[in-house]
Amino acid sequence: MNRVAKKSAEIKGTVSKTSRNKETPTKTEPIKNSISKIQEFLEKRNLNYEVIDEQTLIVPYEIDGLLFKPTISLNDKWIVVTSLIVKSTDLPEGKCDDPSYLVQLFRKLLRAIHELPEINYDIDDQDNIYVSADMRYDITDIDNFFSEFLAIPYGIKYFVEKIAPTMDPAIDVKGFD
Repeated sequence: MNRVAKKSAEIKGTVSKTSRNKETPTKTEPIKNSISKIQEFLEKRNLNYEVIDEQTLIVPYEIDGLLFKPTISLNDKWIVVTSLIVKSTDLPEGKCDDPSYLVQLFRKLLRAIHELPEINYDIDDQDNIYVSADMRYDITDIDNFFSEFLAIPYGIKYFVEKIAPTMDPAIDVKGFD
């Protein structure tokens, strides 16, 4: 074995020995996360929330007089925040199946994802439009949590004010009770 190969093997051995300890879970062990960490963050900022189950919270948010319900869920190692913005059935009549209208809408969504930090727009199997963010549970502190979480109401506001009214015909965003 030449000197470079020996040094490389030594470094690999050192890294693998020092990076493994009994406190670090293996890749196959799921981390047991608690929603209480998120509740604590929300309470520190005096935000109202509703506990759905051990893995899910809803944080109602009013934007431009409309109510939205961002959902925070724990998914193994991830905190996932998502909010429905508009149901596909609330798109202008006949436009949900109009390819040119959908291309126009999706171009605007993709451009916003590109231009805006932390904003992710997505759709589900029924073509409902959402905004979402995710973060690693184990490395999330209160500052990181809110930098990601607050992207959700900002993404809704951006959609309501900058995307929906510029569609032809405009999208009437109604919010959710």
